[in-house]
Amino acid sequence: MNKYFSTLGIVLMALSLALISCNDDDDPTIEGGKYIILNAQEKFGAGYITSYDEFPSGDTEEITNQSLQTSTAFGFRSFGSWIFVRANPAGDAGLQKFIVNEDGSLAVGGFIANASQFLVVDETTGFYLDENRSTLKIQTFNPSTMQRTGDIDLTSLKDETVEYQVIGKHTLAAKEGKLYAGVTYGTTARGGFGDDVVDYIEFAVIDIATGSLDKTIKYEQGGLKSIGWGSSGNKMWTLGDDGALYFYSTGIGVAFEASSIIRIKAGETDFDANWRLNATDLGSQSKSSIATGLVKNGKIYIELASEDLSGDFANLQDDIFEYYTVDINTLQATKITGMPMHHYAYGNEQCITEVDGKLLFWVRNVADNIDAYYSLNSDGVSATQEFNLAHDGFMWGFVKLTD
Repeated sequence: MNKYFSTLGIVLMALSLALISCNDDDDPTIEGGKYIILNAQEKFGAGYITSYDEFPSGDTEEITNQSLQTSTAFGFRSFGSWIFVRANPAGDAGLQKFIVNEDGSLAVGGFIANASQFLVVDETTGFYLDENRSTLKIQTFNPSTMQRTGDIDLTSLKDETVEYQVIGKHTLAAKEGKLYAGVTYGTTARGGFGDDVVDYIEFAVIDIATGSLDKTIKYEQGGLKSIGWGSSGNKMWTLGDDGALYFYSTGIGVAFEASSIIRIKAGETDFDANWRLNATDLGSQSKSSIATGLVKNGKIYIELASEDLSGDFANLQDDIFEYYTVDINTLQATKITGMPMHHYAYGNEQCITEVDGKLLFWVRNVADNIDAYYSLNSDGVSATQEFNLAHDGFMWGFVKLTD
């Protein structure tokens, strides 16, 4: 095994195995729902899902009598009043649903074995990848019942010249009735993680109502090879308030030489050839990584490294990241002050999120014993701490569920 992949396996493939705005003066708090925190006792270990009746503030307990232990804690996603993680309490890989009861306690709500990447569209429509069934078929399921309902056969896209081909491993996204499934061309040895053998990004575009393939689309500019990194709860794409899908190319598989954001605009089903945000254009660093973001009111909020990221991942786990606000039209970036350097987003789907009208940023700084969420101030360029978990572990997400 070469040195590159050995290091990648140690630092990042472990992630796969771990199974993984501003403050408004009126404070438009939405009634109903529970606040949820996922934390890990160690960075990639077991953890707890905890519900809170009120928005946390100040020093916050990480474990309460409402906490539910999980076998792995490496990010989660939510839909309505449901929580979804990538392993069941016993540690088996698959799609696990949890339900929050009225009293705040959590309960197991269904499990689909061997599911990896997934997408919940609505109460009855969901998609996931199960490579044991096929790398070229997207499985369908009912999120309410957590039962598989069939598949979408994409074997017509098979490329016989490629050793390993998989659809939907890193990206499953939806917009305006269409499912966008990333196509990966890689190697059996690495299983589609950082082994791209093509110099473009390709998605299958599927009509959700009929389950039929509409077309494939390609982004062939500037050496991007992949979108996302499908090993955690972080889906690595965002549906903006402008109706566009924003996709994050982390640069992980190319030693951080190229990390960018590309998009598909509202009303369109192909990549926007006239818009792209490159991490290296926003600061002095020649190697950085964007893994998450939030789009609101003409701004995109992202995190960037404060020093060049090492191609062997030596400093990827250091507290060297900062938050920026970027104008979507001009691509002018402004650093957001008031927060210490923090850890890379990795699997935190809610690293940058909005809850109760507050635009929030996750800050994990080990040296200062900070594992907190900060909210953007009314000036739009500074932030103030909302709550902090004083512990040795890692908070891997914060969300407010809806009833």
